[in-house]
Amino acid sequence: MLRLLVIGSGLAALLAAADTPTPPPAQTPPPPPAAAPSGQLRGAITTNRHEPAVGAIVLARPESAPSPVRVATTGTNGTFAFDRLPDGAYRVEVRRDGFVPVVKPGIVVRAPFRAVVEVLLTRGAAPKETVSPVQGSASLAGSIRVGNGAPLAEARVRLTRVDGTDDSRMMLTTGSGGFSFPELAAGRWRLEVQGAGLLPLRASLDLAGDVAIEAQLAAQPANYRPSPQDLLVPEDVIPPPGP
Repeated sequence: MLRLLVIGSGLAALLAAADTPTPPPAQTPPPPPAAAPSGQLRGAITTNRHEPAVGAIVLARPESAPSPVRVATTGTNGTFAFDRLPDGAYRVEVRRDGFVPVVKPGIVVRAPFRAVVEVLLTRGAAPKETVSPVQGSASLAGSIRVGNGAPLAEARVRLTRVDGTDDSRMMLTTGSGGFSFPELAAGRWRLEVQGAGLLPLRASLDLAGDVAIEAQLAAQPANYRPSPQDLLVPEDVIPPPGP
């Protein structure tokens, strides 16, 4: 009888162990979110008289990719500033009517350091723009801001194919300063942005795939004289801003 009791108690222990729930496996914590880009690129543009180049167009894009693109007009002090750039090497292009364009490749941006570019423009004619045929599709989307970083609503944004093989596109920016041109043919397009009381921005873009852009417009100086292009009334029908 004593033996049966021992066996019975052993069986009860086995059954109790079987009823004990198995603890769930330890879960691996998710990786921390990637830090937002924080690279900085600053610069000053002057003329051969060592005066600030007002209204110069500065464009910065990665050396190894078509996007993202930053473009800005310089104000009365001839300076520009691009923030929140991913680390990498950038190509900086500077253009102003009546001056020879300047291209500076290999500008290294690495947070938390600040890359600085200084450009001296000399008078002269820009070389004729050459266009190489590109196959495929593209799109352009981004935002327009003023110099202090505030979004620019209802700015007029126009995109024109440089070789004239496609219809121009035009729209007004949304309340957040956004705009989008989907379903474009890949190739070189000319971007024009105009806002009330701001210097106009005109830049040529090589578009391939989905390109993101952020543009900054500087305030017009009190003695600013608009070019004949600024006085032309656009004939395009401008669709209303998106939501």
